[in-house]
Amino acid sequence: MKRFLCIVPLVILFCLTIACQDKAAMAELEKFRTQAAAEEQHKADMKKLAEKVQEAFDNKDMAALAQLYAEDAKFILSGEAEPIQGREAIERSEAAIFRAMPDFHAKFTPIVISGDYIVFEVVSQGTFTGPLASPEGDIPPTGKRAIYRAAFIAKVNADGLIEEDRTYYDTAEVMRQLGLSK
Repeated sequence: MKRFLCIVPLVILFCLTIACQDKAAMAELEKFRTQAAAEEQHKADMKKLAEKVQEAFDNKDMAALAQLYAEDAKFILSGEAEPIQGREAIERSEAAIFRAMPDFHAKFTPIVISGDYIVFEVVSQGTFTGPLASPEGDIPPTGKRAIYRAAFIAKVNADGLIEEDRTYYDTAEVMRQLGLSK
C-alpha cells in the first residue's frame, strides 16, 4: 500500500507535466496557425494589388493606377536619369505612354511574391502614333510598333500601396523598334 501511495503522486506529477507540455504545444501550434493565416492573407492582398495594376492598364485608367502608389512613391525607370517622385508625377509619366501609343497594352505576370515585394514580368506593345513627351519637347510619331519585355519590381508598404517601382527594360531596343534610333 505504501508503494502504491508513493506511485500515485508520481503518476499525477507525470500527468500534470504532460498536460502542461500539451498546453504549451497547443499555444505554439495556435501561434503558428495565426502566423500562417496572416501570411496567406498578405499573399492574397499582394495578388489583389497585382490584379488592380493589370486592370488599370487594361482600362487605360492612369488615375486608378496612381491610386495604387503611395503619395510619395518613387518610380525608377530605365532611361530616366532621376527617379520619378510622387503619385501625381507617376500618373503623368504613365499617361504619356498612352498619349504616344493609344493602342498600348501591357500584360503583367507576377512571377515572385515575397515579403513586401512583387516581381512582374511585363510584355508590352504599342504603336507610336501620338506625340511622345520628352525634356526637349514632343517627339513626333513614327507610326512604328514596339513589342518588348520588362521587369517591374514593386515594393509595397504596410498600407498595401506601391512605395517603390523599379521598371527595367531595354530602352535602346524600344527606341530602335519605334524608329527613333538605329
